[in-house]
Amino acid sequence: MADLGRRAFLAVLALFGAGRSVLAQGRRRLRFLSLTRPVRVPLASLSTPGRARRFLAQGVSPPSAANPGEVVRVTGVVSRVEEGDNAPERFKALCVICPHEQCDVDVAEPGDLDPLVVEEIGEVTGPVYLCPCHNSTFSMADGSRLGGPAPRGLYQFRVTAVFETHVEISEVEEDVLLFF
Repeated sequence: MADLGRRAFLAVLALFGAGRSVLAQGRRRLRFLSLTRPVRVPLASLSTPGRARRFLAQGVSPPSAANPGEVVRVTGVVSRVEEGDNAPERFKALCVICPHEQCDVDVAEPGDLDPLVVEEIGEVTGPVYLCPCHNSTFSMADGSRLGGPAPRGLYQFRVTAVFETHVEISEVEEDVLLFF
């Protein structure tokens, strides 16, 4: 009987752990906050995939920040990540500040990468974002971390609309407004 009690206890414990894991994965979804005003980038400058265009955005730090209500200016880049129509999903806007030591990242072509970076991340066929301070490398398609000491991928903006003349970016990942 004691053995059945132990098994039941372990089963409940395993279910509890699995439930916590599922909840934690649900919490990993990025939370976005509105910028103080939308950023508009000319659509004509984003006609070619892989070509990034810089912009400056402004938000306000949330109530949970060390200095709530403070104006935060963040530099970003927007690029077309795939051919096709002008749907918002075809564009990606990312913060150009590396989450490791807050250096600005640059666009690097595959042939310009240091051999040690290529050894870590493997061969790449297109441009990537590279932090010149410590060689953290990020995917141009989605800002995900490819290698280096950065603890995560690049912070994100949300492309909310595309019009005949411009791409509109009006939200930023909450963590940017907490940490910068």
